[in-house]
Amino acid sequence: MRFISVLLLTLGIAFAGEYDFTIEVPAGKFQCYFQTVDNTKYKTLEIDYQVVDGGDLNINFMLMLGANVLAQEAMKTDGSHKVELKESGDYQVCFDNSFSYQTRKVVFFEMFLFDEKGQLDELDIARLGAQPDGGFVKKMEELGISIESFHASAQRIKNELNKVEYHQSLMRAHEARDRAIMGANLDRVTLWSIIHTVVLIGVALIQALVTY
Repeated sequence: MRFISVLLLTLGIAFAGEYDFTIEVPAGKFQCYFQTVDNTKYKTLEIDYQVVDGGDLNINFMLMLGANVLAQEAMKTDGSHKVELKESGDYQVCFDNSFSYQTRKVVFFEMFLFDEKGQLDELDIARLGAQPDGGFVKKMEELGISIESFHASAQRIKNELNKVEYHQSLMRAHEARDRAIMGANLDRVTLWSIIHTVVLIGVALIQALVTY
């Protein structure tokens, strides 16, 4: 029997267009996470995921809108998908671990919602200066700096910081996966070392008894 566990994320429409989660998909389970998207505000959806712990570090992935499958991968360790948002609705990010009978999977994934300019829809810094102080504007002009260029520079810095944050999250996910692989390899080496040691001792005892 196939068990389906669905978790509804009540994210709604927020000011930020970037979300990241670390989830656990139990053995034999199929889990979906929902994100409500308004395509009048967002134009592109990007999903990056990576299995960081559990078994052979693989999982089945699906991105859906209703009954329509927008992207799908099977038995993958990681993946990245970018789709155009042609309609509003509840988009589903699904992870399928039903093929595993004993091992749960830990998955890290990030979701990005971009506007028509290809930027994350966060706080618009330019709006903060919609009615700038006259004295401040005059001082800026005396320095040869316009409010528009100042806003553009601040926005550019914010975008670069978003990229840094994204790569840091990705590096943490890679580190967690590598640590899980090393731990699994250590357990495997230790197990076979014990087995070989027991076999060697057993063979030595048998030879000693036969010789005696």
